[in-house]
Amino acid sequence: MKTSIRLMYAILIILAVTGLSSCIKDKGNNGIGTAEFSLNLPDGLSQLKSTTTDSAVVSYQLMVSVVDMEGNSVLSDKLIPLYTFGTGFVSAKIEIKTGEFRLTKFMVMNPSGAIVYASPVTGSPLAYLTNKPLPITFTIFPDKVTSVLPEVLVVGDQSPAQFGYATFGVQIIKPLDFYTICILDNPLIMAPIQMTTAKLTISNNNGWIYSFNLVAAVNHLIIRGGSENYTFLLEKEGYASQKLQFTGNQLLEAKKENPLVLRIPVGTATTQILFLQPGPDDGKDAMISNLDPDKNFGAYKYFEATYMSESILTVMRSNRSLIWFDMSTLPKSAIIKKVILKLTYDLPIPWDSTIFVSGTAGTTVIKPCGVLQQIIEPWEENIVTWNKQPKTTELNQVFIAPFIRNVNFIEVDVTGLFVSTAANPLPNYGMLFKLNQNERFKGFRFASSDFAEPSMRPRLSVHYTLGK
Repeated sequence: MKTSIRLMYAILIILAVTGLSSCIKDKGNNGIGTAEFSLNLPDGLSQLKSTTTDSAVVSYQLMVSVVDMEGNSVLSDKLIPLYTFGTGFVSAKIEIKTGEFRLTKFMVMNPSGAIVYASPVTGSPLAYLTNKPLPITFTIFPDKVTSVLPEVLVVGDQSPAQFGYATFGVQIIKPLDFYTICILDNPLIMAPIQMTTAKLTISNNNGWIYSFNLVAAVNHLIIRGGSENYTFLLEKEGYASQKLQFTGNQLLEAKKENPLVLRIPVGTATTQILFLQPGPDDGKDAMISNLDPDKNFGAYKYFEATYMSESILTVMRSNRSLIWFDMSTLPKSAIIKKVILKLTYDLPIPWDSTIFVSGTAGTTVIKPCGVLQQIIEPWEENIVTWNKQPKTTELNQVFIAPFIRNVNFIEVDVTGLFVSTAANPLPNYGMLFKLNQNERFKGFRFASSDFAEPSMRPRLSVHYTLGK
C-alpha cells in the first residue's frame, strides 16, 4: 500500500466450482461457480467497520461491474452486501460463470449510500495514482480460487468523472411564460382584429424546440427560459409560413392585457388542391339513353355523350351522362379558385373532318360539339333515366371541342360550374354531359367511375385557399 497517496487494497476472491467452456480458453469443465468478495481493510480504516457486534448486520456494499472478453455484461452495477467477519468483511455469495473477464467498476458504498472508495479507470485524471487502474483482466477456473486485487482511492470530495465514471448533473431550468395572439393581418379590414388558429414552433440557440397549437384567443404559453433570443415559426394551413425573432425581454413584457401579436398576412395565402377520383363504390355517375328512356344505366363503364344512327331501327340514338363528386372533405373555409375535370378514354371515337369550318384571315375554327352543364335538381345514380333526367342550366356551361392528341386524356376547366358570380347561385348537383351538335359529330366516350382501370376514372382537382 502506498500511504503517501492514500491507497488501499481490496481483495476480490472468487471461488469457481464449475465453468462454461465457451467463456474460457482450454477449460475442460462447464457450469456455474460461486463468487465471494472479501474485503481486507488496511490499518487505521476502522471507520469502515460495522458499529455493531452482530456479524449478520449489513454495513457496507460493493458496487461491481464485470464484462466478458467480447464486452458483454456479466455483472452491471451489481450491489453486493458486505458483512462483518471478525476484523474484516465478507460479501454475500453470487453465481458467476467460469471464464475470462474484465473488472470495469469497483466501489465501496457506505450505509448511507455514499461511495467512500473507488478504483479509478484507465485514462481518468486519478488513474496515474494506481499501478493497475481498471479494467483488470482475470480468469475464473473451475474448482480454484481466483483473487483480484484492485487498488482503490479514498473518494472524499472528488467527482465520479475524476475516477472515469459517468456522472449525473442537475441543470435548473427557469420557465418563461408570456401571452400571445395570432391574427390574419388584412389592411383592408378595420377593427376588431381577426384572431385565428395556427401552429407555433419556438426554438432557441441551444437546441431546445417545442410546438404549440394556438387557439383563436389569447394564448398563455410557458417555454424554456434562459435564452437571449428565440425563433418563432408560425404556420397556418393555406398561408405561407412566417419566421420571426424575439428576445427574451420582449416575451417577458407580453402580458395578458397586452399580448404579443403574431401576424399572418392575408396576401400570403397559398393554393391547395383537393383531388377526387372515386371508384365504383364511392362514385356517382350514370348514362341515360333516348332509345331506352325508362332504363337505368347506373353501373356503366363509360362517361359519354354520343350520337349514332341505328340503321336497323331507322332512329338516332343519343346518349348522355351525369356525374357528381362528393366535396364534403373540402374545408369549410375553402375559397375555390379553380376546378379541373380530367377525362380519359381507352378508344377514341373516329375523327370527323366535317366539323372544321374556316375562320377569318385563313384561320381554322373547330365547332364545340360537347357541353357540360350544371345540374340543378337532385338525382340518384340507380334511379335516373332519360325520362327522369334532372334539370340543368346553361349558365356558365363548359364546351368541349373535338380533339386529336398524343395522349388519351383531356383536362377541362369547369370552375364556372362550381363558382357562381350570381348573388343567389343555383344549387349544384353535379354535371350533365351531352352533345351540342348531334347531327355533326358522333361524340365523346370517356371512362366512368365504374371503369376497371382506376387511373382512367374521372378526376376532379379543386384548387382552393383557406379563409377565416
